[in-house]
Amino acid sequence: MPFDTEQKFRLIDRWAVIDMLGISESTLERLMVNDERFPQPRRLGTRSIRWLQHEVEGYIRGLELVDYFSGND
Repeated sequence: MPFDTEQKFRLIDRWAVIDMLGISESTLERLMVNDERFPQPRRLGTRSIRWLQHEVEGYIRGLELVDYFSGND
């Protein structure tokens, strides 16, 4: 199986998502509820959910770019 295909279907847990985004657990929960662009997790078992890594990466790529030095927040 080619590397790209392996990465496309790699499942990651909430701690990996939190690490990728550099956010807290409560912020992740807020994103899941309030941001319709945020990818939905998949259920693996009664207490186990995972995200597709490429979907989280796509979400990150889709975030708005900011001109830090423009003075506009």
